[in-house]
Amino acid sequence: MKSRETDSKEPDTIAPALPSWKAFVIQLSHDTTPESGIFAGRVEHLSSGRRQRFASGKELLSMVMRLLRDLDAPGKDQ
Repeated sequence: MKSRETDSKEPDTIAPALPSWKAFVIQLSHDTTPESGIFAGRVEHLSSGRRQRFASGKELLSMVMRLLRDLDAPGKDQ
């Protein structure tokens, strides 16, 4: 009978499906409600601490995409 170790073809390290360097916190303003039509607040990239305010869903998405473009994945160049 073969051991599990010899049957395993998995790499030594598996990249997480949700990497921590892509984690964000979204804080919505007090005025943001479905009734008000307001969608505003602040987004913060957890690993870099970079943060920006947004005044619409479109701005939020644009800011997150810009932050992801600006930031390199840890170990990307290694």
